[in-house]
Amino acid sequence: MRQYPLEKNMPSLNYIINNWPRSKPILKKFVLSRHSSPNLLNICQLCLRELKVFREIKIDNIIRKASKICLINKTNNTYHNSHHFKAVVVIACIIAKNIELSNRDKVLLVIISLCHDIEHQGRRIISKPYYQEEISYHLFRRLSYKFFFKKKELQRILRIFKNTYFPEKPKKVSDNLEKIILDADILSSLMFDVTTGLNFAGRLKHELKMTSTSEELFESFLNSINNKSLYMDRSKKLC
Repeated sequence: MRQYPLEKNMPSLNYIINNWPRSKPILKKFVLSRHSSPNLLNICQLCLRELKVFREIKIDNIIRKASKICLINKTNNTYHNSHHFKAVVVIACIIAKNIELSNRDKVLLVIISLCHDIEHQGRRIISKPYYQEEISYHLFRRLSYKFFFKKKELQRILRIFKNTYFPEKPKKVSDNLEKIILDADILSSLMFDVTTGLNFAGRLKHELKMTSTSEELFESFLNSINNKSLYMDRSKKLC
């Protein structure tokens, strides 16, 4: 089987999956790397290939447009930026590997993982808890207007976007697609070690101008995970 590297000087996603947990430091290096902008289009295409989804022009067009927007960081976000997007996409793909999903759900997995925080404004409006999630969802809808969605499917997608709002993480989720995306969003900053977790907490604190310390923020994240747990058994094995 031909191997496609995630980026220069990195192995393929297939190698990382098949050699876990020995390959965990490699994934950590990839997630923490910030020396250049990630090739989000290539990463998404590799993930679809790894999930055995054949390329379709319609899907590629959506990902291509979304990737360009995700690379633009208008508000100089230190956390919700292209590196967060690449991490969530790849980790979601790792979790989804060998989990039974339809081809359409595999496509949605990659596209929603990429777009879940698209055009993040780097702030929160306390009186509107889902303000950012709804912005990201509506941009996703504009980008995917050629991809036919039924009303029930759109309701499902909106629910997934809104549930990525961390303080309101739902206790019970029955949708595997939603479980994978929510787990990947959390694991992108918590699955490695304390030092890395504090690093990400510091970025989020700086971005949202929070008064709590990085240590307090990181501890609150860990408490939330301990209280509500991760949804997928596969996710727990990645920690």
